[in-house]
Amino acid sequence: MILPKRSDSCFAESPFTCPEIILPVIWLKLDFKNTDDKGNFKIKQFGENYGYDLLSVLEKHPIKELKSEYKDDLIDSLKKGNIQSATFIKGDQEVKQYIEANPQYKSINLYDANMKKLEGRQSQSEKQGESQGQSSRKDNSKGQFGEENEPGRKETKKRGQSI
Repeated sequence: MILPKRSDSCFAESPFTCPEIILPVIWLKLDFKNTDDKGNFKIKQFGENYGYDLLSVLEKHPIKELKSEYKDDLIDSLKKGNIQSATFIKGDQEVKQYIEANPQYKSINLYDANMKKLEGRQSQSEKQGESQGQSSRKDNSKGQFGEENEPGRKETKKRGQSI
């Protein structure tokens, strides 16, 4: 990382403590699929020009901490790459989930209380309702002999051999 030069009016010993220096915000992610010629993993960089605004992404979700005094702590922790606990307001309930920033896709990753990744913005109850609906559809798709039909295939009558 290249640091900007300090101005003469800044007498701080370290460039990281100088209040006049504004460092660019750059998200870094290791690319575990590609390596350089020395065998090191390549680094993907997502700078300010990439267009990832963490605060606007968080405001799309009903997170209780965004309306409290812990808002800055939550954002700072996510900017450091940490997975952070958050309370989601779903109807009348408050549900504890975990979130992490995902600058590559300009979103956040959601995890349930057991650290299992949730797909999109679905809640656990919505997923359970869908899985129950799918199981009832599978029961209805059984043929007259009890075997399951593949989707898209017509049901055919089984013929026996005659002598």
